[in-house]
Amino acid sequence: MSQTNKNRSPSPSPSPSPSPSVPETSSLAAASAGKLPLFTAFAWLGICLLSVLLSGCPRFGWSYGVFLAFTLALTLSELAFMDAVYRKGQGQLLPAWKKFSGYALVLSYVFQALPRVAWRNDGLIGESRAVFLFALSILSLVAGFVTFTLMGRPSVQASFGLITPEEVGDRALRKKNRTQRRKPGFLNGLLEWVDAIAFAAIAVIVINIFVFQLYVIPSESMVPSFLKGDRPFTVKLTMGPRLPLTEWRLPFIDGLKRGDIITIANPRYPENREVNVKKQLAQFVYMLTFTAVNIDLDANGYPKADPLVKRLVGVPGEKLMMVDDVLYAKRVGEADFVPVEDDRKWARVDLWKEDLVPVSKISTIPIDQRGRELLDAWDARKNGLDLVAMGASLKSMADRIEAKAARARGRGEPVPASDVAALRDEALRGVSNEGAAYIAGYGASAADLSLSLAAMRSPRVALALATYARDGASAALVKPVSAYEKGSRAFGLLVKANLLNRIERNLDLLAGGAAGPGDGLDAIAKDVTLARLQAEAKEILNYFLLYDARNFPVFPEGDRYLGPNEYFAMGDNRYNSLDFRFSERSRERPLDKADPSSALYRSALAPFSLERRYIEGKASFILWPFSRAGKIRQ
Repeated sequence: MSQTNKNRSPSPSPSPSPSPSVPETSSLAAASAGKLPLFTAFAWLGICLLSVLLSGCPRFGWSYGVFLAFTLALTLSELAFMDAVYRKGQGQLLPAWKKFSGYALVLSYVFQALPRVAWRNDGLIGESRAVFLFALSILSLVAGFVTFTLMGRPSVQASFGLITPEEVGDRALRKKNRTQRRKPGFLNGLLEWVDAIAFAAIAVIVINIFVFQLYVIPSESMVPSFLKGDRPFTVKLTMGPRLPLTEWRLPFIDGLKRGDIITIANPRYPENREVNVKKQLAQFVYMLTFTAVNIDLDANGYPKADPLVKRLVGVPGEKLMMVDDVLYAKRVGEADFVPVEDDRKWARVDLWKEDLVPVSKISTIPIDQRGRELLDAWDARKNGLDLVAMGASLKSMADRIEAKAARARGRGEPVPASDVAALRDEALRGVSNEGAAYIAGYGASAADLSLSLAAMRSPRVALALATYARDGASAALVKPVSAYEKGSRAFGLLVKANLLNRIERNLDLLAGGAAGPGDGLDAIAKDVTLARLQAEAKEILNYFLLYDARNFPVFPEGDRYLGPNEYFAMGDNRYNSLDFRFSERSRERPLDKADPSSALYRSALAPFSLERRYIEGKASFILWPFSRAGKIRQ
């Protein structure tokens, strides 16, 4: 380098060209925008701490301990982020602060709810206190959401130098530059994937709670509308979705009408602190796994049938009744029940001839063509029965049985085989202890030969049989108040007539033998009339098996009608649906309450109403499997 150059003074650097940056007022506005999350974050933390102070803590339990620990951890973490970003100038931590606040926001709502739910279920706080604590949690949620939203605003990010001023109003440029700024490396990529999955999970939960949800059909109660394993798409937004971890719901937008297919929180399961919390957590897992995982199990370790999917068949202001597969309704002010014509569109009983789905895809078909013919034949006999005439027939039968038992007793009891003798003695003991009630307990399944032999040995048994007949005769004179009661009474009389006819035939054969003791038993084994009556008894037993699936009494009873928020729901597959007609436990039920010795049968019939608060949404179409995807048949 020349000396001249060495001695030459350095040329002044060129003055910077005017910057296209925002004016001073805009810079002040950006600085102010950058501080907004600071103010809202302080408000959020203040409300969280206020919730702790105002909770009152009527009892310190694990739920309150979790809530307290989380609130303190949240406060310390948020203050640490604010100190780093605002006081120490580490603006690059703003995205991390935003992500932390977003996840903490969701957890904060959950942990604030835990002690409130526990205290409310245990009766430690009243409704007004629960509402107050819930209001505080909502204020906290709103403040946290505002903080989270402000952190993502372009103006706030620009104030910390995370994006350029040009990017503030240009979304496409922000997206382009965000891709270029993305840090390479396996760990960064993994964290981004975890963040994306977690955000998607939260979005799925929110959508499932408030907008729509997938459910899995656990049984065949809605065949052919649904097969077992179908996943219906249920709209919840218009049905007043339930606020998570509360008993409160948003306002209803859409009404309910007969024929709607609805999803129902199963009211059969008890509600308490442990059940409610577990159910909410199970619902979250159920939603996140798209119905693949259900951790809400019953006492036996099986997934609970919750929620249910049924069809709405009864609406407020109605009484309902079902007789021989026909649903009837009566509204306030109407004189009589009338058939629900629309119910014929969706109710299914003869699955053996179903054409909407292949029969091969239905695992349980309750009856076949022969079964339908049997039901129709007994329906015709029952509905065509003259109750008064049948009562008179039973009354005369009572007199004949007592006389024939005495005549057979005078001839001498045949010597039965040991097994028949044991049955006779059992009948003797049973009638001696219970009278006609013993006979009623067996109904159509009563052993006619053992009772006949017992009547030959004991006048008390003969009297019990006569009382069994006379009770039916008296009930036949009671005017039925409904079609259900008339049908049940007629069927009860037919059950009694069958047994009494068998017994009378046995006594005729036992008293009429001429070859000596024992020859009457041989005649009984060969008698065609008795064989026909015994075959009829088997048909009666088969008719009993589906009696409650085809009939239920007037509901609600008395002067009541379904209230403003009460409904009634059944499965379309009427012979294979545990719905609002039934309880989970069966009991001995008299066929005719007017008959003191009515035939008894095992029954779970106990209709109950569906409260509006249990209805979760309306099913609109099937999403899976794809072979059945489409709009649901209404």
